[in-house]
Amino acid sequence: MASHHKSTSMQSKAYEFIKRKITMCEYAPNQLLSEAVLQEELGFSRTPVREAIGRLEQEGLLKVLPKRGIVVSGFTFSDISMIFEVRRLIEPYALRHYGSRLDLAEVKRYSEIFHAHMSSNECTEFYHLDDQFHALLISVLENDYLLELYSRIQTQNTRLRVMSGQFIDSRMRRTMAEHAEIADACLESNWERAAIAMTKHLQYSEESSLATLLKSRGNTSIF
Repeated sequence: MASHHKSTSMQSKAYEFIKRKITMCEYAPNQLLSEAVLQEELGFSRTPVREAIGRLEQEGLLKVLPKRGIVVSGFTFSDISMIFEVRRLIEPYALRHYGSRLDLAEVKRYSEIFHAHMSSNECTEFYHLDDQFHALLISVLENDYLLELYSRIQTQNTRLRVMSGQFIDSRMRRTMAEHAEIADACLESNWERAAIAMTKHLQYSEESSLATLLKSRGNTSIF
């Protein structure tokens, strides 16, 4: 029994380790990975690493290709369009219909952070803040089906944010300003303005993601 628990724990640790590397683009889209190197990085045997790879393959984050090895899943223009279609359906809707349930003290905290960093690309917690702010706005939804749909694209959302930030220098500053506009509308309880600001933010984010894909087409180590 103890051996089973240890094996499950190792598999979970391997899964979380590899998933974080993919999410933060430390393992870039279309990058070839070696099972042996992953074992060495983790200090684990083959079984928990292989189980973690299988789980990530099921989630669409890895592809196991015969005779080639393990490849980090890339993005197509269609992938980006579908991800943002889901976001446009859910995020402005959440603000319009459930915004009054938001913790405005928490929104104010984010607003102050965004305003403080609007003129700088230096924010070590940028991607975490970005994820957490959107998670806060989505958390007010009372529809479990919408929450489940949104959770399915969560990792891909973060990957696109990281890649856009890496390729487009101004994106971090613009995102801070766009987030500040959304947060400030929420603080005024102007949910229509917040929803419109969110729709604009998603439009700019999608354009940045598509531009990133175009820009990186010549760099096969990235896409």
